[in-house]
Amino acid sequence: MVNFKNISNRSHENKEPRKCQNCMIIRIFLLSVLFIVLLGLIKSDKLHHLQVVTPTNAAIFIIIIGIVMFLVKLTKHLLEKNQN
Repeated sequence: MVNFKNISNRSHENKEPRKCQNCMIIRIFLLSVLFIVLLGLIKSDKLHHLQVVTPTNAAIFIIIIGIVMFLVKLTKHLLEKNQN
């Protein structure tokens, strides 16, 4: 008889710890915000190009990215469903 407890323990020992994708996204976002703040403090008179970055434009960008990601995942799901 096979001891399933030992088999499951061995499979967990070989796995490398993964970093959470949400944590990575939050870290990148915070670094981006920090970079923009530092850039604003250093080059305040030359930042007229960043006037395009407004809360409304950021919200529109996030919504568009969300819709695109949804459509990609939906088509992937439908293609996998049709293959099965």
